Amino acid sequence: MKSETVDAAPAVVMHPPLQAPENDAGKPPLVRIVTTSWDDGAPADLRVAEMLAARKLPGTFYIPVKGHHHSTRMNAADMLDLDYQGFEIGSHGVSHPNLPECSPHQLMVEVESSKKRLEDDLGKSVSMFAYPRGRHNGKVIASLRQAGYAGARTTAMLARELNFDPFRMPTSVHVYPHSRLQYFRNLARVWDLRRAWAYATHFRDARNWVELAKILFDSIQRTGGIWHLYGHSWEIEELRLWDGLTEVLDYVAHRPGVVYIPNGLAVQMRKHELSGVTCAVQPNTL
Repeated sequence: MKSETVDAAPAVVMHPPLQAPENDAGKPPLVRIVTTSWDDGAPADLRVAEMLAARKLPGTFYIPVKGHHHSTRMNAADMLDLDYQGFEIGSHGVSHPNLPECSPHQLMVEVESSKKRLEDDLGKSVSMFAYPRGRHNGKVIASLRQAGYAGARTTAMLARELNFDPFRMPTSVHVYPHSRLQYFRNLARVWDLRRAWAYATHFRDARNWVELAKILFDSIQRTGGIWHLYGHSWEIEELRLWDGLTEVLDYVAHRPGVVYIPNGLAVQMRKHELSGVTCAVQPNTL
């Protein structure tokens, strides 16, 4: 992989609420978070990582033990390189099954064995999980908690709010040319009327996923929240979406007042923001 020198993963530093500067109206500053995540551990993830690194953007790479649908998965050396650059590595299970349909033993293997395998390879703790195809239920969440995960990402889209369940972490935009009907179906699965109303009244006129990504980012600039881009590099390669991804990453990068952190730190920051503790993010250097 052609690599560039980049900052290491940001570290979260908590400060008392009074330490945060106030705006002109005497209100606490808006929290604006940008995070990205990438599923399946395909070799093309390395190209995504280069694009993120060039813009100093964060990324969480959810890597299964086996390649998606028997496809090639990046090797351990590449995964270690991503970790060295400061990207977060999360688990995506072992074999990409529908987890709610797994037996208790199979679920344990998917959740616990994948975590241990990644931790053995990385030599560090793995705290985040991404549900294969977004499928999950209470049984799956209980298994993740028991295994020691701090949170898990779904495939719910069009979200911007910070008050999410850490084991049902939603996303804002998928790097994929969804139809309007597909967006509504995605919203119906999580039964979020507020998001559905926002899409119907403000976002549905976006002509493509690139425009939608920009509109959602602009909305958190105005009102605060979290903007979460996710995708699959093999899908981006197949559909030739690289130019659109470049345009979106350029649009959200290097914005003043925006906190750029991986999924795990976004979950941690969300917890402290909701409990009234202000988080400042300070980058480390290698």
